Formats: sequence, structure tokens, C-alpha cells
Amino acid sequence: MIKFTAGGKGGRTLVGLGITEKNVERLKLGHPIHIMGIEMGLPFDITIFYGKDEQTIAADLRRAGLIDPEKTILHDTSQKPRTRQ
Repeated sequence: MIKFTAGGKGGRTLVGLGITEKNVERLKLGHPIHIMGIEMGLPFDITIFYGKDEQTIAADLRRAGLIDPEKTILHDTSQKPRTRQ
């Protein structure tokens, strides 16, 4: 995996994550990728999950106790048309 930060448009920070074929294979086996933000100078950590679709990922996260149905807002964009900006 390649991890980087760069200056983005408008002074915002861009975080880039380049995952390899091996990373994808591990994700498909149910092994999320955890990235410690401190390693990249970020004030937050990142976890990358894999799932067949957004609904499957949300169900997996609920089972793991990572989604509180009363406090967590999910943004399911699976049916939203994609636009390039």
C-alpha cells in the first residue's frame, strides 16, 4: 500500500491511499486495513472495509458493534448517479 498526503485545492489536505492486489485479496477475506493517522500526521485514523455493496458493509459493521443505529448516519450512494467534479 502507498499512503500519502499532499496539498489539495483551496488549501485542503488530500489523503491518498493506493491499495495493491494483495490488499484487495485480504479485504475480500474479511481483513480490514487499519491506517494510523499519526503515521501520516493526521488527527484521525482510517479503516478500509470491503463488501459486496453498501448494505452488506453496513450490516457487517452493525454486527461488529461499530454502528449505533441511533447515532450513526450512513451515506449510501449506491443508487446515486455519479458526476465528475
